[in-house]
Amino acid sequence: MTSLAKAYDPQAFEKQIAEQWESSGAFRADANSEKPAFTISMPPPNATGQLHVGHAVMLVLEDIFIRWQRMDGHEALWLPGTDHAAIATENVVLQQIKTQEGIADPRAELGRDEVLRRIAEYVKNSQGTIRNQVKALGSSCDWSRERYTMDPQLNRCVNETFKRMYEDGLIFRGPRIVNWDPYLKTNVSDDEVERKDTNSPFFTFQYGPFQIGTVRPETKFGDKYVVMHPDDQRYTQYKHRDTFECEWINGKITATIIKDDVVDPEFGTGVMTITPWHDHVDFGIAERHGLEKEPIIDFDGNLLSIANEFAGMSIIVARPQIVEKLQAKGLLVKTDADYTHSKAFNSRGGGAIEPQIREQWFIDVNKPAVEWKGGKQSLKEVMIDVVRSGDISLVPERFDSTYFHWIDNLQDWCISRQIWWGHRIPVYYRDAETKVSLQQLEVADGWEQDPDTLDTWFSSALWTWSTLVDPKLADDFSLTLEEILERSPDFQKFHPTNIMETGYDILFFWVARMILMTTYMLQDVPFKTVYLHGLIRTRDGKKMSKSEPKTVIDPLVSIKEYGADALRIALILGTGPGQDLRLYPEKMESSRRFANKIWNAGRYILMTIPEKTTLTPPQNVNSELAKWILHGLNDLIRSTQAGLEAHRLSDVADNLKSFFWGDFCDWYLEMDKNPQRSAEDNQVLAYAFTTLIKLLHPYVPFVTEALWGQFQQSEMLAVSEWPQVQPYQFKVAHERIEIIKESISQIRALREKAKIGLDKKVSATLDSAKHAELFRENHDLIIRLARLSELNISEKTPEAVSDTLSAYFQDTLASIEASALDWKKEIETLQKKLKAESGFVQKSRSKLDNPGFLKQAPEKVVSELRDKVVATEKTLSALKQQILELEKLAN
Repeated sequence: MTSLAKAYDPQAFEKQIAEQWESSGAFRADANSEKPAFTISMPPPNATGQLHVGHAVMLVLEDIFIRWQRMDGHEALWLPGTDHAAIATENVVLQQIKTQEGIADPRAELGRDEVLRRIAEYVKNSQGTIRNQVKALGSSCDWSRERYTMDPQLNRCVNETFKRMYEDGLIFRGPRIVNWDPYLKTNVSDDEVERKDTNSPFFTFQYGPFQIGTVRPETKFGDKYVVMHPDDQRYTQYKHRDTFECEWINGKITATIIKDDVVDPEFGTGVMTITPWHDHVDFGIAERHGLEKEPIIDFDGNLLSIANEFAGMSIIVARPQIVEKLQAKGLLVKTDADYTHSKAFNSRGGGAIEPQIREQWFIDVNKPAVEWKGGKQSLKEVMIDVVRSGDISLVPERFDSTYFHWIDNLQDWCISRQIWWGHRIPVYYRDAETKVSLQQLEVADGWEQDPDTLDTWFSSALWTWSTLVDPKLADDFSLTLEEILERSPDFQKFHPTNIMETGYDILFFWVARMILMTTYMLQDVPFKTVYLHGLIRTRDGKKMSKSEPKTVIDPLVSIKEYGADALRIALILGTGPGQDLRLYPEKMESSRRFANKIWNAGRYILMTIPEKTTLTPPQNVNSELAKWILHGLNDLIRSTQAGLEAHRLSDVADNLKSFFWGDFCDWYLEMDKNPQRSAEDNQVLAYAFTTLIKLLHPYVPFVTEALWGQFQQSEMLAVSEWPQVQPYQFKVAHERIEIIKESISQIRALREKAKIGLDKKVSATLDSAKHAELFRENHDLIIRLARLSELNISEKTPEAVSDTLSAYFQDTLASIEASALDWKKEIETLQKKLKAESGFVQKSRSKLDNPGFLKQAPEKVVSELRDKVVATEKTLSALKQQILELEKLAN
């Protein structure tokens, strides 16, 4: 039919095929289609970011789902987009301005409008990078619907949500303790706080009659409350609200006893002083007991006037001097210089968190203000109900308990940030008047907008539905949000999302917030299923880390080296929902070889069958071999469909790979080799292969599309029909060929046992009263595939196995005749090889033990030699075992 290159070259096809997919509109969804919808909203990566393996596994999993559903008759929409990543993006641009232009404080010198203009320009210039990287992986997105979290229509949805929540009393402004980052000068959410083990001196001080411990003496200037557990028997003589005087940092103070259950009597002395302004636990205690709160540290991380002579100092500079002062007063009891404690950092910028009480905007998660299932519930109650009732399924199910635990402990969400890049809070002030507006109010009319922006997660929490809003309708402020949604074809067709696929590490960052926002705004769930993938780890199970570049696998480098299909398979095999995956070069090389195997099988078939061979399922099948492969193919179609429906993507990939490489290539193609080919032979071969590449297409789209194109079909493989189970009844034929397969396998195993290579033909015997006639019918096939000089078939009941070179299976005894072999000569050949390999190891070991060689030779040469020695030592072990077994056979 046609001739192809002997090896598959991904670089020759991937870019061309990706362009064909896009230019043909293969992935463009039709909102007016009669087909049932299937939607995936792509978790938006940072618009200015680079593709990493975490993105890659997400994209591959989602692409498998969407390609399968598209081929299976659904109007499939995979909506791509990017996130404005407010804190990270603003920080990058501000640092660039500082470095390149020498401007120490860009915000103060350039002003808000200019900084925002520069950030927007930077994003615009960077967005193409991540977009092209997503395409390189074969992602079948509908790029005509690409969205960005700062798009105008998304901003309309953000402001509508804020306004409604504000009017329902769910959004409020008030003084609360927040996670303040003095470096980036902004709040961060609880979920963005990363705790790290840090070594710091732990000081014990005398505080009146008590001893208190701390790693932060700089916060203790305003401490005037001593807190202990009400049941702590050591302090029963002290009553709640008792007072006493004691010497402290700046002189004598009056301290008050507070009894509270939050104190752990087992930690330290069971007594602590509190700093309500700068600690979340302390703030909670102060709130419960109506205690005073006083700031000690400013928003730049420097001490305030309460610190007297230390005012204006950074906490790092002041700390040892404060300890020195307390020591001079005789109040330092002891110091543990090597104390390890958990310290909070901003995961977005790396700065140490300094809790502060600030007037901020919050979402009340406990107020019953959500219309849900005929009643009013709180946001927390709804978030629990949708999972508990089955409206939303988490895959794997074991994450349910983790999800419920997090929701049960959910606090009011601080949504305001002190940065400029992002959705600005739509609140305006004029004198004593406060107004929330969907449109910008004029400064000329005396209105001043709140300077803060919303938490990035606020806008991304609306992602599944705000991206489906018609942009033109969203620009019409005479329409309500409900009217916009009713008239937006995409929203009506494609919401809710069918599968939300994301990493389990952002289940609470993002997934829970989407549930919170969507159920409130739409009285509907944002998605039906949440598929959680695990982390990508090294061969040794370590987490890949930017701080250890050698542990990181760059997906773009891997695509260039192995091909996108190889990376895709490597990211799927050997893992399941919620399980971490180990990725390493050998795994990708193995996957590359599988892609090449598909190519070579296609190449052989295209050279074997005539042009215009039909690809339809054969109706009248006479060949028993054909019936065998068609029966197995039907089973594979069933198991593939069931596996995909159950989200067992790795199991499906494993089954497909096993069937293709084993049953199809190793068995069927070898059995099918026949110079006198019939039209039936050609149709079965063509149908079986094209069915297999259809099933494989969601996993390895490039190589399968490249091969499909050689069959001169009117449509691309990506939009072809998913294979259906055919009404074949070929179970008996399948069982008969399976017996033939086993007979060949058993004879091959006996050859291996006798160390007889395939270059030597041997005689074999099959004794079977039950299957003798079947063996006779397939006599020539068994001889050819088992590499026999002759095959004797005896119609008799097998006797007990006694011969070393015989095996019993399926009421049959298989044996081979190896007496003609010169065992002595075979052993001598292996011994010569053993001697040569031993010499190499001995010589190489001498080199590796030589300091001079290690010093002068390049590191790569030394490393390669070590690897070769290890591999050769394994060969030596195998050779010794072979010689031992042959010596047994010779005696």
